[in-house]
Amino acid sequence: MRTEIFFNGIHRSDYVNDFITDKVELITDKLMLDKDLHVVVRVEKDRERTSTRSPVFQCEITVKSGVSDRTFKVVKQDRNLFRAIVKSSDALKVLLGKSHDRLRQENRHLRAPEVIDMLSEINPPAPIAST
Repeated sequence: MRTEIFFNGIHRSDYVNDFITDKVELITDKLMLDKDLHVVVRVEKDRERTSTRSPVFQCEITVKSGVSDRTFKVVKQDRNLFRAIVKSSDALKVLLGKSHDRLRQENRHLRAPEVIDMLSEINPPAPIAST
């Protein structure tokens, strides 16, 4: 898994970098079966029109699978940097969870014949007694 973190208008610190990496890796390791992932996280300071206003931070997480052509993208904003990161990681968790459940549901019917064959090998049907 490749994780790239870009900061725009924000000073890069090791603490924020590690915080983002931990959040993203925890979610992708749990919900994505693909090990060839490309994760791009963009954190930027948005809208600070005057010096008296507090800035709005935006966190964008993009997950691109190496196996399929699906791309997942989440963008969240908040006045607190860490809250924006947590909101976007939580939204990514929900998005990947829905996708994971959808894939499991679609592939459920593909596994059923294998299970039936396996069970019939273990417990063959009883022969019918003819009279």
